[in-house]
Amino acid sequence: MKKIVTYLSIALFFSCTIFFSCSKKEDKEPKKGRIDKMTDHAAEVIVEKIKTPIDRARSVKEKEKERMKGIDESLKGIE
Repeated sequence: MKKIVTYLSIALFFSCTIFFSCSKKEDKEPKKGRIDKMTDHAAEVIVEKIKTPIDRARSVKEKEKERMKGIDESLKGIE
């Protein structure tokens, strides 16, 4: 009788620990370490430094298109 109670209690203990350990890991997000934070920050800085000239080039291109439209319209008026 003692063996049955002992085995049942051990089985109950292991099943409870497995159930709780599996359910807790899914809910939590892993915390970022110091290196990961520094890497993310460096990536953001690099992306911003690359994006800025590209955005400026696009705005200059748009201004050029507007000027060309203005010139074409004024030339059409002369003809």
